[in-house]
Amino acid sequence: MALDQSALLDLLAQLKLTDVTDRIRSATETLYQELIDAEATAFIGAAPFERSGDRATRRNGTRTPG
Repeated sequence: MALDQSALLDLLAQLKLTDVTDRIRSATETLYQELIDAEATAFIGAAPFERSGDRATRRNGTRTPG
């Protein structure tokens, strides 16, 4: 879930309205989520919702065995 510029600007605006502790917590949560998404993309070999017949794993949902 890479954040686009608009989402980053919204996040920055929200962070400015919170106290320092909440800013750190929010920034840390966003950073961790970005790292988790990047790790999943690297491990699975596909971005969210990306389809490929060459891989055995799925990023979202389930698949029928076979």
